[in-house]
Amino acid sequence: MQGDLRPGQPKFARPPRARPARSPRRGLRVLVVDRDEDRRDLICVAVSVLGHGAQEAWDTRQAIHALAVDAFDVVIVDDQTPGFDVLEVTELLVAATGPARRRPAIVVVSADLDIPRRFALFRAGVVEVVSRPLSLAPLHGLLARIVRAVPG
Repeated sequence: MQGDLRPGQPKFARPPRARPARSPRRGLRVLVVDRDEDRRDLICVAVSVLGHGAQEAWDTRQAIHALAVDAFDVVIVDDQTPGFDVLEVTELLVAATGPARRRPAIVVVSADLDIPRRFALFRAGVVEVVSRPLSLAPLHGLLARIVRAVPG
């Protein structure tokens, strides 16, 4: 066997370690609602890099239409949606899913929401409020928690 070794190869090389198998679970379907095109694109790209599908909407009307047409696991919405208060947006998004569909996890991205406002959002159906700017690491943690919570 010693003759089979190539120069520079250790005599007792360990076999390569098997990598853990990827989970058979599918990626999440994420709807990103933000009026700012750059932020919306950045979040969509980050969601895709993390292995999930992203669709975008730039206002509440588009988001409601998207929820009526398709099922999403997560809706990430900016707190400064034009023409609506974020609490109204949350209530509209919850109502748009209807009783026949599973409600998506609603996440609000904000730079400065006070504590009473956050509690009102949680009572309305928001699962998490995250700080802006939303970077890759917090987004990864957020989506990983939601993946664990989504059935099947």
